Amino acid sequence: MTRIHAQPSRAPRLGDLLSEPLRIGEPDVAGPLAVYPVFAPEPRLRYLAFAQARGEGFRAGELAGGAAINDLMVENPTRQAVLLFEGEEVLGAQQNRTFDVSVLVAAGAKLRVPVSCVEAGRWQHERRHEALEPAPQAAYPRLRRATARRVRERVSEGMEARADQGEVWDQVADRSRELGTRSPTAAMADIYAQSRDRLARMREAIRLHDGQAGALVAIGGRFCVLDLVSDPEAFGALHGPLVEGYALDALDAEPADVDLDPPDAEIARGLVLLVGDCRPAQRRPGVGLGEELRFAADGFEGSALVHEGELICLTAFPTDGDAAATRRQARAGRVRRPSRRR
Repeated sequence: MTRIHAQPSRAPRLGDLLSEPLRIGEPDVAGPLAVYPVFAPEPRLRYLAFAQARGEGFRAGELAGGAAINDLMVENPTRQAVLLFEGEEVLGAQQNRTFDVSVLVAAGAKLRVPVSCVEAGRWQHERRHEALEPAPQAAYPRLRRATARRVRERVSEGMEARADQGEVWDQVADRSRELGTRSPTAAMADIYAQSRDRLARMREAIRLHDGQAGALVAIGGRFCVLDLVSDPEAFGALHGPLVEGYALDALDAEPADVDLDPPDAEIARGLVLLVGDCRPAQRRPGVGLGEELRFAADGFEGSALVHEGELICLTAFPTDGDAAATRRQARAGRVRRPSRRR
């Protein structure tokens, strides 16, 4: 397997960090939402997702010396690394947060991690000693894409890998207005809670498949996000919250405005091959284990986390919002890419 430091002068393609190509299954479809299961090579590193590790003593909480909106302290007493996935929401303490970047927390480690508040109207000092708990939802792709873009821009300017808090609050407020929801604390969690019945109808149609390690998502015929987590068991713990986020973005996809027929699986496979051709432009040490990679080229933008040459997780967003152009691009990738495989 190609290691991340094998070509110091030129970043490897994302696909070079996999021992074999990703496989894409037929989609599960719920109205305008189509989710294609993604299957990855057998992982070398095993780790836990936050929801798995919380029951084994993993803790995320406020800073001991005084809480900060955009930082949490995490402690991992387990014998395994723990993955905190970008966009994953945690509830409680002084306010609800989402993780700005993916972090692989080493066994026995204690780390300060960057987060965004997704509950602008609450700051409860009396709850500062509480541990935060896993949420039943993750941030929706539109918010995650805006956050990832801002993180990448900040890194390119030599700043910390963090989101823009004001932009996050604005995004949550806009989504709440669009869906006609109300929250006394402007909490993203309340948008989901007040849409739960509608979301459930979509969620029940989107299955977790045996061995699934990721998802490629299309809404109204347009691809919107590719998520990958190398360990299928960790992805299984994230699947439900991620699907809630996918479904929230699909709620207001109206039949009159979009193509409800999902792209066929061959086009989906072509798109994934094109993502694998991307070469990250930014490389820097991760907050925890590994190295963060970020890219914005050839119609895609996103980030990945690599540890000891293994692709641990990846999130990619198409930058072209036109469904027809995305399909043409994926078809071209499907035709072009096989001759270039290792």
